[in-house]
Amino acid sequence: MSPDTVEFADRVMDMYNAPYARDAGIEISRISRDEVVCTMELKPHQMNSHGRAHGAAIYVLLDHTFAIATNLTKDCTGQNTNVSFHRPGFGKLTAVATPINRSRSLEIYDVRVMNEDGKLVASSVCTAFVLKKEE
Repeated sequence: MSPDTVEFADRVMDMYNAPYARDAGIEISRISRDEVVCTMELKPHQMNSHGRAHGAAIYVLLDHTFAIATNLTKDCTGQNTNVSFHRPGFGKLTAVATPINRSRSLEIYDVRVMNEDGKLVASSVCTAFVLKKEE
């Protein structure tokens, strides 16, 4: 965690310990107010019939990385996600969420998922509705 996020460690741990994220194997690599990076080593049950990452597995990493980013300092809930899939995923995937715009009512993020060779697997623009003001 970067120094600007240490005060939110409890919130991060709550997100890290979410049962679905734990079951998916999502790990937090890096957190700052302006970037959240998570990884996920694909498991056999997360593969499609071609032996590559199922779209739902890619999405779960993308969505949870976005959730950590938007819920770092305040309570938010996902409102809209537009995802483009660019190539098959395999091995260890990495998702990076960076803010596009933050306002009192909405948080909008760019979230990208890469293969272990650094190639873009999926890109998205995700919008969250802010549930309450910062404390």
